[in-house]
Amino acid sequence: MRRLVSIVLVFAASTVACGDALEGVGDLSRDFVYAGSSSSTTSTTQVQSQSLNLQAVTEVAWTNDGVDAGISLGPDLLIRRIWERGGETSEFIQSSRREIAAALPAVEFPRLVPSGVTHVTSQLVFDPQTASLDVSTAAAFGLWSGEPYTLPRTEAQLVVLRVGIYDFDDLVPGEIFSVRVSGGRELSWVKGDYIYQLFCRTGVSEESCFTIAESTTPLSILSIIGE
Repeated sequence: MRRLVSIVLVFAASTVACGDALEGVGDLSRDFVYAGSSSSTTSTTQVQSQSLNLQAVTEVAWTNDGVDAGISLGPDLLIRRIWERGGETSEFIQSSRREIAAALPAVEFPRLVPSGVTHVTSQLVFDPQTASLDVSTAAAFGLWSGEPYTLPRTEAQLVVLRVGIYDFDDLVPGEIFSVRVSGGRELSWVKGDYIYQLFCRTGVSEESCFTIAESTTPLSILSIIGE
């Protein structure tokens, strides 16, 4: 557990879009709850999302979908093209969801988001020293309650999701760990090849934040649905 807390603290303190520092560490954790395909489960999920003030992510606009470089290039060449598009100096490069899904195969994104969210920004994050994706934060997503960057993040950026490449053998997939941070709460979990960290700003309830984390599905599927 001590090792886990250390990893969470390092991950939370990395250069991120929300810019909030850790205020304190909680001891909350929760196992994943995976929704089934039965009609009763679907109905329960809909009622739950309404009670928690959540909506389907398909209802929001993906700001960067227009910068798509073409996923037919293959992951390696695609990543190189995106790096060049950023001038070969930027760490955070605006990228479409199709690009991110192709660059990070099987990466997931929540199906449910706060009902106030209207836009999602999406970026691939690079290590300028190697011109490759940053291991600790390879992709970052901002969920905004208005036109991105026109209002302060503390007002309009309700949720931030960061995705790193999982390489810690002692982190056990299947459980969400929660820490209290300045301005809200951060959840961390491992699934597949990635470690996810979800920041929910104060105003998004803890139960809603957990439900958002539990609703992840492959980003590649969401990309197809949104077309």
